[in-house]
Order: sequence, then structure tokens, then C-alpha cells
Amino acid sequence: MRVKSEAKRNGIVQAAMALFLEKGFEASSMADIARRAGGSKATLYSYFPSKEALFSEVMDQHCAARFACAFDNLRFDGDLSASLCAFGLSLMAALLSPDLLAIRRSIIAESGRSPVGALFYEQGPRRGLMLLSQFLQSQMQAGRLRSHDPWLAAMHLFSLLEGDYPLRALLGMMPHLEVTELSDHVQQAVALFLYAYAPNAALGAA
Repeated sequence: MRVKSEAKRNGIVQAAMALFLEKGFEASSMADIARRAGGSKATLYSYFPSKEALFSEVMDQHCAARFACAFDNLRFDGDLSASLCAFGLSLMAALLSPDLLAIRRSIIAESGRSPVGALFYEQGPRRGLMLLSQFLQSQMQAGRLRSHDPWLAAMHLFSLLEGDYPLRALLGMMPHLEVTELSDHVQQAVALFLYAYAPNAALGAA
């Protein structure tokens, strides 16, 4: 019975994902999603109490799992530079993936007309920054990074890793990207971050 329930739940999430991309969050009704999933609204509401809750599940299934691979590279011991480079490369691969770019385009188009932008930020970027800040805080406490605001440090690292790649990809200006180019970019971003946050760095010392 549980297998059947999980299969139905996943079917609803897949149907919602497809409709959100086709029509946008605001224009996709729960009735539309129920029809696409091949069930009733009553069944849909028995799994998800609201469209916002369903959107959160879509984000969890299609984004959280992908980014979990990136965060798995953050090792609390070992070579910090290598750990951050592996994290950065995996993160950028996720950010530049066609499915996530499609989700972000849809969310940007909806922002201002619905709560989908705020929901996406809470489920995605904010959660990721929180995890990254916790890791960086542990490295500061271990004396491997200069003591500073870990949230600010996480934003600095994330911004360095992103560069202008996601923006160009969203605008359709990057049809093909060589892995070597992305790897070089990540290594340079990590090197700059570690230089700024070296334990003996005097810049912006708290």
C-alpha cells in the first residue's frame, strides 16, 4: 500500500512540475494538476494541502537532490581547497543544468504576481547558503579560515562561484560551455576566496 501511495505522490509532483513549467505557478490550478496526474482534487488535497505545499515538494524533488551532491563534497577535514573546488564544480553543473534553468526562468516570469519567488528562495538559495555558512563556520572554528560572519562568507563564496555564468545561461547566451573553462573559473574563485579568508588575513577582520 505504501509503494502505491508513494507512486501516486510522485506522479502528482511530476504533473505539477510539468504544468508549472508550461503555464507558470499562478496559472496552474489544483484542478489542472489533478487532471494531469489522472486523479481527483480530493486525492490531490489528501497529499498536499495547498499549491504552495506542492510547489515546495517539487523544489525538494527536483532541486534539493541535485544540490545535495554538491554539498556532499564539503569535507570537514582534509584539503579545504580541493573540497571547495569539488563543491563549486558540482554546484555550477547543477545551476547550469537545463531543467533548473527552465525552473528559474518560470519563477522569474511569475515573480511579483505570486509567492512563488519567495518560496523558491526559501527552498533553494537560502537553504543552500545556510548549509554553506554552517560548513564555513566550522572551518573558522577550526582555525582554517579567518573568523568572520559565516553567512556573509557564504554569500561571498557563492557569488564568486556563480560569476556571470547563470545569468548568461538564463539569457540564452551560453549554448555550450567547456568543462575545462568552468573548472578553471571555479579554481580561481576558490583561490580568491581562500586568499581573502586566510587565517592571517587582515582585511575586514571582525
